[in-house]
Amino acid sequence: MPPSSVDANRREIASAACELVADGGLDSVSMRRIAKHLGATTGYISHYYADKEDLLEAALRAALSELTAGSAPRSTTLEEWIDNAVLTLPHNVDTQRFWRILTAYQSASLNNARLAQILRDYVVEQVSALTDHLAVTLGSTPPEHEVTALARSLFAVVSGLGTTSTITPDAFTPAQLRTIVRSSVCGLLDEFASRHPEIGPAPGRPTPPA
Repeated sequence: MPPSSVDANRREIASAACELVADGGLDSVSMRRIAKHLGATTGYISHYYADKEDLLEAALRAALSELTAGSAPRSTTLEEWIDNAVLTLPHNVDTQRFWRILTAYQSASLNNARLAQILRDYVVEQVSALTDHLAVTLGSTPPEHEVTALARSLFAVVSGLGTTSTITPDAFTPAQLRTIVRSSVCGLLDEFASRHPEIGPAPGRPTPPA
């Protein structure tokens, strides 16, 4: 079988696992249920995935990849990052589905080192990209580790909003989510600048919401 077919079949199975996780959490996933969901046999599923844990890891990677692709084009500035961050928060069927999946995996990762590592790698990747945007906005003066800490703080704000909106879907409107993200970015940048007066005004710094 050509590699492209193998990859496509693996993606199809991982996507089906994501659907089950979104609807019922990780406990709802089994080889038998996925096979039933796809109208296939358990032998077909086990041909591509050794066990449930292998499949759950693939499903998590698929969900994270899908979210990243869905926010294309990839942000190249801090302003674009704000826009993409807002777009990835729960505001429609697809993003609500993703955050249900992510929240389920975050809970499971507390007792699963392999899932936790996948999530940590994803966070490191996202924080690294945000750090690059912040470095351009703030200039080369601030210490790199402090810029990275600022990026982690901003990422934590968005992650917390996503989790809260998943648990309590009517907590925020899309407009409120946008305002909170932008206000948080501007507020943390102002606090950061107050500790580093040498930075001065940056032309690319986002403006607070009206």
